[in-house]
Amino acid sequence: MRGTRSIAVRMASPAAAGADGASGAEAGGAMKTQIMQPALLDALQQVARAAPTFSPIPVLSSILLRMSRDRLALSASNSVLTIRAEVPAADRAVRTDSGEADSPDRQRGIVVPARYLLEMVRKLPACLVELELPNEAAALLTVRAGSSLFRLRGLEPDAFPDITPIEAAKWSLTLPNGLLRPMIRGVVFAAAASEMRPLLCGVLCRYDGHSLRFVATDSVRFASRSSHLLCAQGSAPFETVIPAKGLSELARLLQDEQGETVIAADESHIRFQTSLLTLQISLLHGTYPPIEGLVPSRFMAEVTTPTAGFLQAIERVTLLAGETSIVHLRVGTDRTAELLSASAEIGDVREDLPVSCLHGDSVVISFNGKYMADIVRTIDAPDVLLRFSGIRTPITVQPADPELSSVYLLTPIRTAAQPFD
Repeated sequence: MRGTRSIAVRMASPAAAGADGASGAEAGGAMKTQIMQPALLDALQQVARAAPTFSPIPVLSSILLRMSRDRLALSASNSVLTIRAEVPAADRAVRTDSGEADSPDRQRGIVVPARYLLEMVRKLPACLVELELPNEAAALLTVRAGSSLFRLRGLEPDAFPDITPIEAAKWSLTLPNGLLRPMIRGVVFAAAASEMRPLLCGVLCRYDGHSLRFVATDSVRFASRSSHLLCAQGSAPFETVIPAKGLSELARLLQDEQGETVIAADESHIRFQTSLLTLQISLLHGTYPPIEGLVPSRFMAEVTTPTAGFLQAIERVTLLAGETSIVHLRVGTDRTAELLSASAEIGDVREDLPVSCLHGDSVVISFNGKYMADIVRTIDAPDVLLRFSGIRTPITVQPADPELSSVYLLTPIRTAAQPFD
């Protein structure tokens, strides 16, 4: 049945479902697993993030299901990103058609369309779901739950581009999820969306033997986040560029803050592995733009303001900024700060900012309000420090707490008019 896909769906009584199961037993070689619907849906939703809805290569819009006595694994891939999720043993039970325990070496697999399988399971009640691969010859997945029986035709598993083994890792690290996840979220938003400069669509990952640093920039924004690894199970120093989209998916999937992620890479791929989840990404190749010396060392003015209040003010002021999202900031030597945006078609808004500390000269500067809000959302400190080295040089944004090693740059916008006249 290679290359053929169709779906047969019918509503059946339990008796009819049992009769159909008996016919599968007669074919021999059937393998079944039973799993609660919420656990199966959760695993499907995790891997489906790597399966494009539409692809010129049909197998890339599919999910690979592998079943053995000891495990049930689901995988999806878009050729750059591959995600594999395993269903916890406590949520499943695998058996042969005779109901006896299967041999540990026996494994069955099938590749089925992702959108059909996901929607099928999503619409099932929260009950026990039985998945069956009837025999070795037929690429057919049978799904039973309550009074429903689905039969989904697919492809043989060797058609699927599964995770490439990393036989000899060039480098490896083991990190707590509670550290890795915020580091990723703290920089990925600054990566470029356009693939005109492919390397800027990635995140520079650099390890010097003691500290791990993530850097991303789209030439307008720059984000850097570092962490000193006291207890890292580590490797020699390394540097690589990881696609930001893949890291974004990883951050969404790392829900277990108490768990750990094992990271390993060779020349072509990087793999992130937790107890039940494996995510593998194809690396970007080339020389990342120089990042040393980008952060100014001398400033004409510095202002400290509460992080939450600054973010809320930016979001309010940006509402009337129009499509350009231009927001103007004025900092006075009298410990006052004010935000302004105006649009001829919409109106204008002013917002006073509380200032807890101010040093230097007065400043009037303009910037993209949405970009500034993206930066401030990542500041995990009570106060944020804004530093200005000139009206045409990037604004430096960082936590006011010197113990937190995050730094962000935002290029200002030149405006002809004086906004505060």
